[in-house]
Amino acid sequence: MESTIQAQAHPHPHPPPIDAGEFDKLREYLLEQSHRCTRAPQDRFEHPWLSPMPLSPQSEAALRGKAAPAQDGFKAGDYSLGLFHHDASESAIELCRHPELRDAAAGSLLCLLECAEPSGLVHRTELPHKAREAEPSKPVLAQFAARVSRALGDQGPSWLEKHRVFDRVVGFVEWTEQHLVGLHGLFLTHSSLQSGFDSDILTAGLPDRTVEGPDTNAFMVREYRALAELARALGRRGDAERYDAKASRLCTQMERLLFCEDERGGCYGALQWRHGAASLETEWVGAPGEDGRVRPYQSWITLLPLYAGVPSPERARKVVARLLDERGYWGPKGVRTAPRDDPFFHQAPRVLLYDHKKQGRGPVSNWSGPVWVLSSYYLCKGLMRYGYLAQARELALKTARLLARDLEATGRLHECYDDEGRGLWPVAPQATFVSWNVLALTMLRQLVPEVAQKWAAGPEKH
Repeated sequence: MESTIQAQAHPHPHPPPIDAGEFDKLREYLLEQSHRCTRAPQDRFEHPWLSPMPLSPQSEAALRGKAAPAQDGFKAGDYSLGLFHHDASESAIELCRHPELRDAAAGSLLCLLECAEPSGLVHRTELPHKAREAEPSKPVLAQFAARVSRALGDQGPSWLEKHRVFDRVVGFVEWTEQHLVGLHGLFLTHSSLQSGFDSDILTAGLPDRTVEGPDTNAFMVREYRALAELARALGRRGDAERYDAKASRLCTQMERLLFCEDERGGCYGALQWRHGAASLETEWVGAPGEDGRVRPYQSWITLLPLYAGVPSPERARKVVARLLDERGYWGPKGVRTAPRDDPFFHQAPRVLLYDHKKQGRGPVSNWSGPVWVLSSYYLCKGLMRYGYLAQARELALKTARLLARDLEATGRLHECYDDEGRGLWPVAPQATFVSWNVLALTMLRQLVPEVAQKWAAGPEKH
């Protein structure tokens, strides 16, 4: 096991130099398109806000009250009418750096909080005139708030207080604690739709609120830490200590209950409680192997605890070994969302799933093999956290080059890609997906100093 892991670590102590201007066009395009993703206050939304892509003609007509389409366009790949909690939260990692985009990033959070239910529940997707669905947000809102507060500098605490951001985010976290804790004491994923990783094998097709998975719990660890950061900014020392303690306890529970390993390395599985089960291994979300024992299903979210800093250094080394295995996740264009050698791996543009709430089948995003910028970003940050800087830099360059070549070849960007670098979705030739693709700029700035120095030397251009 020791030699296998070391052989797969791919050390690159002296990375080759790159052309510092290689990504200028990509940067200019992403920032320009982010401006086109901003929306003015409308209907229930009292602040500027962000959608994942520029307005389509159909969405523009709907927002102007002219010839509104019967459907919101999401199934066809037109997301320009919606405010998505996760897209807005994660794109804010980059957009909060740009003062002229910061208001829309901050406004997106305020719109989400102001559309919350009296119970504290914040919906995952809002339209200007109504909630699109009853599904809750995933636990990223405190992280979103902390990003905005940090970007505002000395004005951050006053912004938090003026808009009651801390109390509202606490309200959502408390709603989550009251409604989404499973019988192992870990947090439940409300549904695969709520997770945002629609076809992920650990939750797709399973009943709502039955899976205690590594993604939801990793996000909750980060959410507690973000709440502690916000509390310190507001001088609430007792609250900060309480949320730090909750984060530590949840890390411990994840380490005790979710970690598993084999000859390929380590990962974090998902549990589905079963009455009378005598051991954890019979409750893995998985399938029996040749020996009859249940083997946990594999997908990129089983590596996501790296992003939250959950594993010990020793366990992190084993998780990284699995991540860097080119037979599995480590692809030529970024991190595959399922291992290439897994029986369930495929890179189709979409997946058809049955939704018991709608009593019918419908297309959803494919997170069972394609490369997404978001998952590559999360695991890039995980590599950075544990000191694998050469591998993180490699992933940053793969990600940025994937987008840059797509832009050059097609004049637009997609939300996911195959191993050849072909954009899979959306297919409409006028549609470009922006959203968290802006994180490619964050990765370059943090890991490729040649690019970071060039961008820092000149004014921001859009």
